[in-house]
Amino acid sequence: MAIVRCQDHPPRNTNYAIAVKPVGYPDTALMCGRQVDEHKEIGWVYLLPEEHDEYQAGKRVFGLWGPDSSSSAAKVRVSDEVVEGLNKWNQEEAESTSGLQSQSSIDRY
Repeated sequence: MAIVRCQDHPPRNTNYAIAVKPVGYPDTALMCGRQVDEHKEIGWVYLLPEEHDEYQAGKRVFGLWGPDSSSSAAKVRVSDEVVEGLNKWNQEEAESTSGLQSQSSIDRY
């Protein structure tokens, strides 16, 4: 299932294929789900490879992962905007030139 994280807290699990912006971004109600006190950053929606395939086929509503459930905790509608510069899972690249995190800092999560 999809997960919501900000650019400073990418998913710890590297199985996610891409990140897309939720509808209304940056004026979205979706916030980073990382358990950090007082952390209130808006988030991107990270999709698993099978969700990425569905996204490419036109699907725009995805279930969000819930820590205590085998079913989705909520659903989110995403836009057509893919987050640029997040090619950790699609290409080998040592440093991002888009102003996002470097590859080595993403690998620590």
